[in-house]
Amino acid sequence: MKLSSSTQQDATFRLSKGMSLAAPTLRVRNLIDTLAFYERDIGLHLNKRGRDPEGLEILELGFKQNKGPLLIIKHDPDARKPPHDFAGLYHYAVLLPDRKGLASTFLAVGKAGVSYEGFADHSFSEALYLHDAEMNGMELYVDRPRNAWPDWNLVQGSGGPARFGALNKPLDLDSLISELNREERASPISFPSGANIGHVHLRVTNLERSVNFYHERLGLDVMAHMPEMGAAFLSVGGYHHRLGLNTWHSQGGSSHRRGDAGLEEFRMILPDAAAFNEVAARFPGSPEDTGVISITDPDGIRISVSS
Repeated sequence: MKLSSSTQQDATFRLSKGMSLAAPTLRVRNLIDTLAFYERDIGLHLNKRGRDPEGLEILELGFKQNKGPLLIIKHDPDARKPPHDFAGLYHYAVLLPDRKGLASTFLAVGKAGVSYEGFADHSFSEALYLHDAEMNGMELYVDRPRNAWPDWNLVQGSGGPARFGALNKPLDLDSLISELNREERASPISFPSGANIGHVHLRVTNLERSVNFYHERLGLDVMAHMPEMGAAFLSVGGYHHRLGLNTWHSQGGSSHRRGDAGLEEFRMILPDAAAFNEVAARFPGSPEDTGVISITDPDGIRISVSS
């Protein structure tokens, strides 16, 4: 099934254009190594520590300004290691406000001894890829101006794989680093102007089923649906994507199980009570607590929705 622009427009429900993403929660087995990675190597700060109703330790990581967490860690030494074909997190993506911030973070994280696993120019954005101490995928990226974004429609259809490949060009690291002066290169700082969660990319076991759920049930717009590539990208408000889906290693695989290490949940924030109530009405019976509803996708991945 390939969803066209007209199909998107005809959807009976569309999620608010003001939806944004907030800190995902990761369930981790080894807290010492995880904190060493995020605090020492990545440059985040531990701003809050507590426990959840089950007694597991919860840690909020972010910036010194403490404007809310960028990432939430749940420590569970007994968490199950997921199978190789699991549904869950492919990566969460941290959006920096400008190229200079990405360049500074690239050098600071590299100087801390972290090995990057990939770099890409996606035309929409410029991105760095790595994994944390428990192999949770992480992307650091900066957007290009919207008027420079390619048309998703040109990526789909005949010749789609080649066109999709064109969105994965090598990143010009020399150009990126040229954003910094000599002093800034000598003493780089991670996230000098902050950052937020730009998108989340999931591993799913059935692409068609997941696209249907996130589009028809939850109301995201389908920006690109490429079953021949095993991938789809969905969003709101014309952003290139807030949610990525792929079956590259998980087609027909294992659903997410509560208590598995990895992604515990990702979070959607709606702009007002009216938008929240619209979603709540579409998921009657979903667990609700103090203005937060918990939705589970077809693979058992949990989405927390609040306003």
